[in-house]
Amino acid sequence: MAEEQVAEDQAEHSASGAPAGHPAIRWIVRLLDWGAGVVLFAMMALTCVDVVGRYFFNSPLSITTDYTRLMMALIVFTVLPAICWFEEHICVDILDSIVPRALVNLRQILINLFAAVAFGFIAGRIWFIADRAKSKGDMTEFSGVPTAPVYYYVSILVGLAALALLLNAARYARGRGAMSPPPAGSL
Repeated sequence: MAEEQVAEDQAEHSASGAPAGHPAIRWIVRLLDWGAGVVLFAMMALTCVDVVGRYFFNSPLSITTDYTRLMMALIVFTVLPAICWFEEHICVDILDSIVPRALVNLRQILINLFAAVAFGFIAGRIWFIADRAKSKGDMTEFSGVPTAPVYYYVSILVGLAALALLLNAARYARGRGAMSPPPAGSL
């Protein structure tokens, strides 16, 4: 029974590309992906308008720099929890040839726990920066957009990424992670 569930989870993620796991997680991942897509489209449209204004009318948009910076932060950090959940981040597989297959789950538990602690610390620091930006009334250079809400948003998403890493560690502890070796006798 457990072997079948492991195979189903791995097949669901690898074959269809669809988010694996609980329906709530799939819903959250899709929502974040759509949000990043909308922001990316808005950034593309803003850049196109700025380029047309700059080269054809000699009148660039003064807000482009500020909004591009804000939107880049939104795009990068909006997809971060999904990247952590599916373990699609850039990795160097130096340990893969050294660690025996029997210890893959332990290795992945330790890596995910270490990364979760680091991301949790980073989320706390960003929240501190957001509080400071809010108290000082920090705004963008050209358009005067308050920066604190973006910092809070980034902090929450880094916190969600830390949670995704903790959930990954729990999956590996149950032997159901994406890189978990198949249970003995299932081949």
